[in-house]
Amino acid sequence: MKDFFATVLLGAATMLANVCQGQATSGGDLFKHAQQVEAAGSRAAAAAAYQKAYEAYMSVDDSEGMIKSLHKKQALNGGPAAAATLRPAPRPAATAPRPAPATGPSPVAGRMAGGRPLGLFFMTRYIPVWHSLEKATWYFAPNGQVFHNPQGLDAAGYAALPPGDRGVYQAGATPTVQWADGRTQPFKVEPTGGNTFNYDTGIFVGMGPFGSTREIVGRFEGGNSVKGAAAASGLELRADGSYSGSASGTVSANTSQGTFTGGSSGESAGRWSLSGWVLTLTDNTGRTTRSMAYPIEKDEKTGQVARFYFNNVAYKRL
Repeated sequence: MKDFFATVLLGAATMLANVCQGQATSGGDLFKHAQQVEAAGSRAAAAAAYQKAYEAYMSVDDSEGMIKSLHKKQALNGGPAAAATLRPAPRPAATAPRPAPATGPSPVAGRMAGGRPLGLFFMTRYIPVWHSLEKATWYFAPNGQVFHNPQGLDAAGYAALPPGDRGVYQAGATPTVQWADGRTQPFKVEPTGGNTFNYDTGIFVGMGPFGSTREIVGRFEGGNSVKGAAAASGLELRADGSYSGSASGTVSANTSQGTFTGGSSGESAGRWSLSGWVLTLTDNTGRTTRSMAYPIEKDEKTGQVARFYFNNVAYKRL
């Protein structure tokens, strides 16, 4: 089941058409239009226009455009960054609080603190040679530890990481990460406002956990592509705890004898559960996929998650 979802992300969205009375269809044009609406003083209309720009940038895997559009939209909606709107809803007074984990304090949502990252961040970086968008989860613990692509924010998840993916962040005049395999990596962040920063052409956005399992119930699709290969996946999470999924992939190669293309597809079904930052899928044969999961974007009107990240896939609600 792990391989079923391991290579898919960001389903290709349909290019926006007939937007703004047919005057703008590209992400850049839509972003400029949104700026004009914002300058005219209409916050709600400007937020909606930035959302359209975000979707247009997403359709061409323009991560920089996606981040700037989403940041503008969230600022207009009263939130300085994604993490501010993605924190769990408060528990009712009658509900007893959960005991603190034995392994230490609860993980924290991503934010910038004193010019340095703290908590969970979603990273995207465009790789021109592969025509693909790299995605990763980074967690900067309050005690200075750093974890790259952890499967869970607990002692077991940290220990499962190879030495090259866990280390210690050193601030100061020359910020670095000292990885457990002995490597030292310069890591000077460039804050870009709110809970975002840039590093080494990557865009990092602070993220928070789901507020409840209800937010993630629904049908989603995602996809991933690199030069010569593409994958797509679908995932339906039902309120009764059952799920169904599908995946397909194609690979093409050019040779002296022509272009060859191959593909495969599959389906799965079983049970799902969400615990904190971790989503677990167990199919009907007993195979389990367990990985970090968190919302990337919420629908302010419905309170449901519009996009979420799981096992290297960014899923979009259908």
